[in-house]
Amino acid sequence: MKKYKYWEKCMSKIESDKIQESIEFAIEKAKELGVQNELIDRIFQVNLKGYEKRINSKMEECIKRAKTENAKVLCLYYSLDNGWDSTIYICKEYTKENSYWIGKSRSWIDIGKARGFSGIYKKENESAFFSDNLSSGIPLLLMLRTTIAFYNVAQNYKDCGLKICITATESDFVRVL
Repeated sequence: MKKYKYWEKCMSKIESDKIQESIEFAIEKAKELGVQNELIDRIFQVNLKGYEKRINSKMEECIKRAKTENAKVLCLYYSLDNGWDSTIYICKEYTKENSYWIGKSRSWIDIGKARGFSGIYKKENESAFFSDNLSSGIPLLLMLRTTIAFYNVAQNYKDCGLKICITATESDFVRVL
């Protein structure tokens, strides 16, 4: 999946705290993949403050539980196919090489859905995932915006002693802290 490499490049930029570069890169690639300016604008106009607020309201509970369970990492998983339904997994293991540790977690806290992106993903993207140009450019932008929203919240917890990650897939994750 050559086009998925664009997301991997965004992930790398986010992990290096190059947020603006990741945004510029994603917009450039989305345009190259045929995403119209109007849709790009719509994606960036979606207000994620409510989503950030819900995540933030659960972070203290997640951190407390993680410390009680001797966990190493918190990982937010959001489902593109289920309305951005989001869950923070409290994970005892962590490795950068693969994401098997996320699925092994038996402890989690539900966050709820993020409004706004689900309709774009289902209607404009037809729920496809990196299968052609448009179904690569649209999720690239949606995943970027979701990751940055989570990144914004995670920055408030730099001193929590945990790694903090986010994913929408079963095969990779972005370490935001």
